[in-house]
Amino acid sequence: MRWKREWVMLVCMLLVMCSLSGCTLTEQQNAPEQIFKRAVAGIAGKEMLTFKGQAGVISKNGLLMNKQFAYHGKVSNHDELTMLWGSAAAFNKQSSYAALERGVSGEGGTKERFLRLDGKWIAVTPDRIAINGSGMLNRFNPIQELEELNALNKTIRMEAGAARGTWVVRIEPEPASAKRWLKERLMKEMNAINPQLLQAKMKYGGTNRELQQKLNRIWAQGREDMSSQLENSDVQAVYHLTIDRQTGLPLKLSSECRIARQEAVGEKHEEALITRVAFEGYK
Repeated sequence: MRWKREWVMLVCMLLVMCSLSGCTLTEQQNAPEQIFKRAVAGIAGKEMLTFKGQAGVISKNGLLMNKQFAYHGKVSNHDELTMLWGSAAAFNKQSSYAALERGVSGEGGTKERFLRLDGKWIAVTPDRIAINGSGMLNRFNPIQELEELNALNKTIRMEAGAARGTWVVRIEPEPASAKRWLKERLMKEMNAINPQLLQAKMKYGGTNRELQQKLNRIWAQGREDMSSQLENSDVQAVYHLTIDRQTGLPLKLSSECRIARQEAVGEKHEEALITRVAFEGYK
């Protein structure tokens, strides 16, 4: 009888250990970091999806400045992305993505194509020739944004009050990482502008050498000024990612990137870029 009691006790201990181990494994799988990583991997692996986003700049007193934009994107064949960018009014006039694709670029909007090569989205011409620089819309590609965010030093935690069937994770890059990341992205945009200036001057100024030199000086000075301002700025960024619990895929992404710097006259300049993106049409 004694060996039976000992056997029963041993079995009970094993069951308890297995139960505790299972709980630990579940907790690890549902940790905010793991949920975020799975969401990033999930969206990167999809063959098709669409997204709709808006961006706006607010001043330090919370007033919305005259800088509001909308952008749409469509991923097809896993590695092809078309992005459209324009005023919110231009998008509201259209009802379908196809109509937007046909019309927005002719109404003050911008259209760009990207291919994913070696894990990076590269701007290309309609003939799939790589464009020098990253493209003007690359910074607002939420798929690449999530992938780059995944590689930064950051803190991630779960937010309370998520809607039923969803998780909401808060991702906050360390200030030094956020600042370096923002500078890299803005510099890539500046590098993308330069070829566009060259094309514009050839169109409107012919081969006027003086005009070419003037445009080059303006671009170089703008790049230098932006770099200097960023070096003397504090940058804080916060992201909120809403994730479907069943699929593990992102549903919404919102961000606030706040920049503050001391002006020469003593006044502190502050502004923030706010973005909101919704994902759908996963296949």
